[in-house]
Amino acid sequence: MGSISKTRRRSWSASLIAMLAAAAASAQPAPTGSQTEKPQAPETAPAKPDERATGAPLPAFALLGPSREIKLAENTWFRFGAQVQAWYKAAQDRILQASGSDGTYAQDYYCRRCRFFATGSVVKNVYFNVLFEAGNLGKADPTTGVKSFAAPSILDAYAQVKFTDAFWLSGGSILMPLTRNGMQPTTTYLSIDNANVDTTPILQGNSNVLRDLGIQANGFFLANHFEYRLGVFQGSRQAAVTTGTPAVTTQTASHNAPRFVAMVSANFWDTETGYVNGGHYYGAKKVLGVMGNFDYQILRTDSPPAAGTSKNAYKGFSAATFINYPLSGSPNPKGGDEIAGLLQVGYYDGGFTTNAAGATTNPGSYPNVLKQINYLAEAAYYNHSARFSIFGKFEKRKYSDDYPAAFKAAFPIPAQTWIAGGLKYYVAPFNLLNFALQYERINNDDAPSTQQGGTNNVTFQMQLLLY
Repeated sequence: MGSISKTRRRSWSASLIAMLAAAAASAQPAPTGSQTEKPQAPETAPAKPDERATGAPLPAFALLGPSREIKLAENTWFRFGAQVQAWYKAAQDRILQASGSDGTYAQDYYCRRCRFFATGSVVKNVYFNVLFEAGNLGKADPTTGVKSFAAPSILDAYAQVKFTDAFWLSGGSILMPLTRNGMQPTTTYLSIDNANVDTTPILQGNSNVLRDLGIQANGFFLANHFEYRLGVFQGSRQAAVTTGTPAVTTQTASHNAPRFVAMVSANFWDTETGYVNGGHYYGAKKVLGVMGNFDYQILRTDSPPAAGTSKNAYKGFSAATFINYPLSGSPNPKGGDEIAGLLQVGYYDGGFTTNAAGATTNPGSYPNVLKQINYLAEAAYYNHSARFSIFGKFEKRKYSDDYPAAFKAAFPIPAQTWIAGGLKYYVAPFNLLNFALQYERINNDDAPSTQQGGTNNVTFQMQLLLY
């Protein structure tokens, strides 16, 4: 019995040592000169790690896989990651001073994105993705000055199953495919943040950081060069219908149809098969493609708001063309110089209408989304050996002339033009650690004479990614 006990103790000791060795290996940063592939972005869908050799036994304890995932079995693994995006921002006030001089600057130090995430596989072709974020952590309220320390929230939280290449099904809290720029990983933006016009489809306040609860199908054709996504999401849910005094609920809330979001994308060179699509690929991919997006929801006539009134539908359209061109002519898994660019245009109409005097004639389904056209153009150059990039972008939100000038000037979400540029320095290869400095000019296109025509913002960023 004693020899058996010793044998078991040796077996457990060997297993424990192997597990500690795997954990220690995962904690060691990759040497600068040894990295061989671009790290995945935190929002990237789980990708299955390399298969074990045919006939190899399942591991008796956790193993460290080729992508630093922890493998429990051949098709059971998970991988953790973290992101810190610390900002210092100086933003000029829009309101003129009493003396008539330009506005002064508010200064903030905060975490634009503090994230922890986990991806993995449960069994073959069944995956999950969970992303926690504390967004704008520590940012001061513009009115009270009180810093925000709101609890972290769940952004991505979905399960996904692959039936065939042409049909994947996801359910949970999912990033809606609203625009090309809005589907890029936060760590690979050409500038330091997503475009301002990406927020137009969510101005109704019925989503969670471009995400919503729903079910989405997607798939790939033509050797993965063509992708579609089709999702049904919560969107806006109408309130209950009540009658009498005291009020009696005669129809519960949420009787209206869901929000429908669709996307098609075609890649002419390298393919993109992740949950999100790249901004920068740092010379590791050669990408040229086009994308189209569609967004729609309509509210019922018999339900609030304005029960008994017909409501025009909300609809949104976006189209984009994009390129990532390695200057060596072909992609290099170890990275290389790159030119990247994106052109994007969107048309949105929440259904809200007025007469010439500015009085409401139809409340619309999304009254916070006035009829408008959005423009985005951005480009960047990345130098791999010098570890820096320079970028510039132009954005514009233009409201329809169907609305009176006075109404547009008083609308709380102004029509604006943004022009920004800056540079980044990458301490570690690709997007593992970088510092960035951006200058942004904001022109308030419909501003009255009592306000500045434009303001300036300066933002410094330090960004860290572990995945």
